[in-house]
Amino acid sequence: MLVAAEWLYGTAFFSYLVTSILYIAGVTGKKIKIENGTAASNKWTRVGYWVAIFAVAVQLAGFLARWIGGGHAPVSNMFEYMSFWAWAIMLAFVVISAFYHFPILGAFAAPTALAVLGYANVFPDVNMSLIPALKSYWLYIHVTTAALGEGVLTIAFAAALMHLLVITEVNMPDKRSKWLEFVLFLFITLIGFVFISLMYKVQGYHVSDPVTGNVYKLPPVIGSTGTDVGSLATLFGIPLPLFNVPSWMTWGKAPIRLNTLLLTFVVSIILYLVLRLLNRKPLVRTVSAWVKGLDAPSLDELSYRAIAIGYPIFTLGAIVFAMIWAQEAWGSYWSWDPKETWALITWLYYTLYLHLRLQRGWEGERASWLAVAGFVVILFLLVGVNFLIVGLHAYA
Repeated sequence: MLVAAEWLYGTAFFSYLVTSILYIAGVTGKKIKIENGTAASNKWTRVGYWVAIFAVAVQLAGFLARWIGGGHAPVSNMFEYMSFWAWAIMLAFVVISAFYHFPILGAFAAPTALAVLGYANVFPDVNMSLIPALKSYWLYIHVTTAALGEGVLTIAFAAALMHLLVITEVNMPDKRSKWLEFVLFLFITLIGFVFISLMYKVQGYHVSDPVTGNVYKLPPVIGSTGTDVGSLATLFGIPLPLFNVPSWMTWGKAPIRLNTLLLTFVVSIILYLVLRLLNRKPLVRTVSAWVKGLDAPSLDELSYRAIAIGYPIFTLGAIVFAMIWAQEAWGSYWSWDPKETWALITWLYYTLYLHLRLQRGWEGERASWLAVAGFVVILFLLVGVNFLIVGLHAYA
């Protein structure tokens, strides 16, 4: 069953890619008609939607096959969790698209889910036995519910980004257009990290540092304190590492993490500059042309409704169920673990969004910027905390 699950997950990844291509092809140029603020489906987006449904079904089958083959729900490590989050994003998109006629949403939601699923594949996909603390049905309830809530909140981000692109005069080099360009750059950064990580993973690349025992899975541009410069490997004939981390960075994984951040930043800059050169203008101008003519209030309402749905689901999964499971697993409802703390920060952030919207009348542009920033908070909760901070959730 595990082999079948691997094939099904691979098929889902390919289907997400096809969905992204179909939707982007369907909204570029003059292929899609927008009348009275709504978009009409065309053959590209219609096929894209059916491929999205197929992808959701296939990944669900892979999830069940991995559950049967492994003996427990596959939500216990980073590969499994990020894969489930990608599935939750696509599920939310498929369901919401059945009620809201915005086929252009797929050009934003599908690539996001594809990037998340690609990020999942950066991690080992080995199915391992659970440690005693994780052997609880509350783990499955907590993780799956939290991921479903985050999936719906991701759709809110996509709708909010579309809303900002509609109302912003991107041809004017003001602060709003520059911030939107920066948002696109952040997405390219995620793509860059996935690209470079998968490229070296496929090659089976690894370099061991004899001083610390750290294993680099990317070229060791940055070394550990005490490691001789140029003693580990080469990159394009250049001896590595080029330099070492400062001596005050004493935690063992600091060189690996800083090395990954540096390489991701460099690759992202190169990728952005290449795309900018090919586009011959800021990327935000091209992307904004996809949504030109859409009804801005409807997109703002869609983003709000997605948060109104995703917020209580996230509250149950990431806060309530998590506390119940923590009491059962660790003997305490709350321990201020970094992941717990950032889950609370994320919950407080969206609580603030709803307060400002419902009580202070923050609608339109201000609400959309909050929804876009909220996705950055979610990314840090799911990616940054695991990457930068060690805690009880370090098993992932």
